[in-house]
Amino acid sequence: MSIHFYLETFGCSLNSADSDIIKGRLREIDAQPVGSIEQAELIILNTCGVKEPTEDRIISRLEELSGSTKPVIVTGCLPKISLSRIKQSIPNFAAILGPQAIESMTEIVPEILAGVRGIIHLESTDMSKLKWLEAPANSVICTIPICEGCLGNCAYCAVKFARGQVKSHSEKEICQVIAKCTRAGYREIRVTSQDLGAYGADISSNLIALMKKVDEIDGHHKFRLGMFNPNLVAESIDQLLHVMKSDHFFKFFHIPLQSGSDSVLRAMGRLYTVRNWEDIVATIRENFSNATIATDIIVGFPGETKDDFNLTLDVIRRTQPNIVNISKYGDRPDTLASMSKNKVDTSIKKQRSRQLTTLVDRILLEDNKSWIGWSGSAIVTERGSRSGFLCRNSSYKGIIVHDELKLGSKVNVQVVEAARTHLLGEIISSA
Repeated sequence: MSIHFYLETFGCSLNSADSDIIKGRLREIDAQPVGSIEQAELIILNTCGVKEPTEDRIISRLEELSGSTKPVIVTGCLPKISLSRIKQSIPNFAAILGPQAIESMTEIVPEILAGVRGIIHLESTDMSKLKWLEAPANSVICTIPICEGCLGNCAYCAVKFARGQVKSHSEKEICQVIAKCTRAGYREIRVTSQDLGAYGADISSNLIALMKKVDEIDGHHKFRLGMFNPNLVAESIDQLLHVMKSDHFFKFFHIPLQSGSDSVLRAMGRLYTVRNWEDIVATIRENFSNATIATDIIVGFPGETKDDFNLTLDVIRRTQPNIVNISKYGDRPDTLASMSKNKVDTSIKKQRSRQLTTLVDRILLEDNKSWIGWSGSAIVTERGSRSGFLCRNSSYKGIIVHDELKLGSKVNVQVVEAARTHLLGEIISSA
């Protein structure tokens, strides 16, 4: 008889992929995901520990679920970052598992359903969990993790406590999973990790070698690469861009800056300079003039002065990234930055965040307006959040079309209007 479980996922694309792996792993004991808690015998929360507001939201959710008669498993990054807080929020937990303990679920779930409670398993295993990935149903988008862990030691980051040093999946296994997904009709393949640039450091491979291999996989899909830190691709960016000239790649690049001040970058433990970051962005744009450049900024890092923040504004004005993810600095447990005596006042962080957001919003709208009149091929990847369908062109620009379209199909579209968050288009023909 099937086991029914309800799964909630918080956090990044790597967590999303872990949830797809959880589904595949539990399929081996005939456990099926369901759409509501009411239908489930078991509740699983896959948690994130990157930011304090996300942690607070997870803790609040666990407090709600502590009143449930159904057993709750807490997994993901947060157990290795804030274990005591999880225990306090849901003292009657069924199990708390680390992000590398997914393998053990097939043994733990039957124990829980037999009445066992209070299981804690945070240890990592050497077994690759990628083979259990079960791509999401009713979608043409799937997320493939190529490694977890990192090579950095950023002063503000607690995820390193959860994910550890880099651990890469083999080129062969990654290619097998991607080929399986493309044969099943997935069209947008998101290649993800904490830092793509770290791939292969532990297995005598690298990102470029892997991308050459995945480019050989036949199909009408496109790859969207996840984040890579500047220092790990600075010497190889030309080679990477050469591989990415293939039509199999969206011209999308997520390269975090975090601050426009070199002194703040040093305090953060970031292993590059502003000039390094700008050089990489310039090189990308020389090769792909319409590339989408995404970046991340942390405002109010301990010790950040007004002059430091103004340098960040200057870099954003100068380079005009197409996507800027803005975060206000917040302490994470046991990190070096959390122990600083030089914290920036909350009101100043909010003010700087608003100021940067205003600048970014203007840049994004101007950039999107420059696409009006463009026409070309795009892939229909998902339903719009409100209406219509979202299509992605080769630059990964999101174009909303208000026609009835088939997910995964290719269409020729013309951009007729621009908003800050997306473009509006009209279908010219099916591609």
